[in-house]
Amino acid sequence: MTPSQLAAAAALLCVLVPARTTAAADAAGIVLDTNVAVKMRDGVTLRADVYRPTAAGRFPVLLERTPYNKDGEASFAVNAAGRGYVVIIQDVRGRYASEGEWYPFKHESNDGYDTVEWAAALPYADGRVGMFGGSYVGATQMLTAIAHPPHLAGICPVVTASNYHSNWTYQGGAFEQWFNESWTSGLTHDTFIRQLRTRTNAVTVTQSGTCNYTIAPTTQSVGTSGGSYSTAVTTTNGCGWTRRAKRRSSSCGTLRSCRRRSPVR
Repeated sequence: MTPSQLAAAAALLCVLVPARTTAAADAAGIVLDTNVAVKMRDGVTLRADVYRPTAAGRFPVLLERTPYNKDGEASFAVNAAGRGYVVIIQDVRGRYASEGEWYPFKHESNDGYDTVEWAAALPYADGRVGMFGGSYVGATQMLTAIAHPPHLAGICPVVTASNYHSNWTYQGGAFEQWFNESWTSGLTHDTFIRQLRTRTNAVTVTQSGTCNYTIAPTTQSVGTSGGSYSTAVTTTNGCGWTRRAKRRSSSCGTLRSCRRRSPVR
């Protein structure tokens, strides 16, 4: 895969639009079950959206497991469910609505196996499960397939690699720094938001000598897909800080530059 192809793939991943709405499902005449819990073998709960026909019967399953937010495939899922498929879009471990810690590739074989077998046993599934999707989503398919879940009927990976040391994260033996930094940077937003929900305590930083200041959360508005966060600075021991609207400043400039210099007295 060439650098230009990688860039095109990265661009495609950035245009996933959260289009899933109950109204869209109703208009298409399908049933939408959101954030359905799927228990993995180690007790971690992953969550998926399930789109299915309203008609009675059993249908083949199309499964996508993604780190990029399951909301992004709503348009395809609605269309496919309207054509007689059960479509399951799942956030992989540690991403968006799913529990656990995000660790690329590590859990995808076991989690994929467990999800396929869970999907095949649903009362409206006919026992056949196919997987689809590109990039990392393609990798989740390959890693699931090597675990040999009995009800996996087929996979359709695109824009992905079978060897990550050739033609993707590495090119001709060279580490693809631009691609790897770009991809991982795009994933950090959800990781930050997840940590922010549980790590809201104030942080006290002591500078050399006598200047202490505390950075404390003052406002939080954090949802599944994003949010906002602001801080206030409380000072002791005459650090020389002044607080202005939407800005922290002092006689030595920005907070960052103050950290590199002696406290202002």
